[in-house]
Amino acid sequence: MKRTLSIFLVITISTLTLSAQREETLFGKNGFEFSGAWGAATYNYSFFEEDYVFTRGGYGGLEFGNTFFLGYGWFRFRENAEPIEGNRFTLKYHGIMLGIAPGAHKVAHPRITMLIGGGKARLDGGPTDRVFVFQPSAGLEINVFGWFRVGAEGGYRIVANENLPGLSARDLSSPFAQLDLRFGFSWGR
Repeated sequence: MKRTLSIFLVITISTLTLSAQREETLFGKNGFEFSGAWGAATYNYSFFEEDYVFTRGGYGGLEFGNTFFLGYGWFRFRENAEPIEGNRFTLKYHGIMLGIAPGAHKVAHPRITMLIGGGKARLDGGPTDRVFVFQPSAGLEINVFGWFRVGAEGGYRIVANENLPGLSARDLSSPFAQLDLRFGFSWGR
């Protein structure tokens, strides 16, 4: 998990550095100055070995330099997951969201995001446990209107620090596919 986090942070910092090299200064004109505010409703499916779970959530935050997003997100399984026969669980989590959208001024552009935070996993009819969640994802976003964007992403949710009987971190972690409906505004380029 530390290796995955390290690789994602290196990619994030490299992208920010390359973006900053095209600008006059880091925080000056056309740099990483405040450039917008966005909020989103998210819908995703998490895929376990023989099961999938519908998850809803959302996030909101600020945009800087028309490229970088810093915000807060929250997500919740809408049904129980059963990665192992007889071990059904539910998960809700929240945390800091970071995002990069190179070329966000173009109609279609890539988007890379990650959530780092905590949450609670609960066995069906059993105990609740606090967990750590790291959720990187990447995808494509389309600017439908100046105030509305649609994004499709895929990623992998890593859940750690679990202590639920019969389930491991590997059982709680899963790939997912997600649809974002983002509302807000940007100014500048």
